Amino acid sequence: MAATLHIAGQIGYPVVNLGWLLPNKAEIATVARFLKNLALFVAAPFIGLVYAVALPFVGLAMLAWIGGKALVKAPATYHALIAARKAVLFAAAPFIGLVYAVLLPFVGIAMIARIGYQAYRAPKLPA
Repeated sequence: MAATLHIAGQIGYPVVNLGWLLPNKAEIATVARFLKNLALFVAAPFIGLVYAVALPFVGLAMLAWIGGKALVKAPATYHALIAARKAVLFAAAPFIGLVYAVLLPFVGIAMIARIGYQAYRAPKLPA
C-alpha cells in the first residue's frame, strides 16, 4: 500500500505549478495532424506504386469475371462446365478421401482433449 503525503503550502514550501510545461489539447492536435500529414506524404509514392503494379492484375480479373459470367449464360457452355466439374470432382475424390483418412484421427484426438479439458475446468459438484 502506498501513501502520499501532501505538504506543499502547509509548511512554507512554495507551491510550484508546472502546468505551463505541459502542452494543451490544441497543441497536441496540431502536432498529431502534422505527423499524420507527414506520414501520408512519405507513404504516397509507395501507395501509388502499389496501385500501378496491381492495375493490370485487377483488369485481368475483371475481364475474366465478366467473360465468365457471359460464358455461363450460354446453355451449351453451362452443360460443358457441369460435366467438367463432375470430372474434376471424380478425379479429386481419392485425394480428398486420403486427406480425410489422415487428418480425422488428429481431429478426434483434439476433440477428446477439448472435452477432457472442459470436464477438468467444470465446477465440482458437492458430494
